[in-house]
Amino acid sequence: MPYGRFLAGLAAGSLIAGAALAQAAWVEIDDNVHVAAFGATADQVEDWDVHDASGVEIGEVEEVVGTAPDTPTALVVDFEGKNGYADRDVVIPLDQFTRANNRLTLDASPDAVAGMETWND
Repeated sequence: MPYGRFLAGLAAGSLIAGAALAQAAWVEIDDNVHVAAFGATADQVEDWDVHDASGVEIGEVEEVVGTAPDTPTALVVDFEGKNGYADRDVVIPLDQFTRANNRLTLDASPDAVAGMETWND
């Protein structure tokens, strides 16, 4: 029995360490860095409203993040708990968004977003 608890503790510790390492890999992008996917600076992108495919506002961009301060690769979206998207902050790759007619649309489903990394600022 103690061996089983040891393995359970080891597994839980590994999950926590893995989550910490994944979070540590992201850095906030400098405000003046150009986010080519949207033709705007990181500062301009922050606070944009995020809509789902049906046009419902589901959250807002909290941060532009990447692997280095000048390399934007993802957005942190602060979801409002609407249309199946849980109320949490999530790191979502740039290729999951479309920008058209001054509207940022998330192309990922609520199920896909549920499996994405939570942002803990």
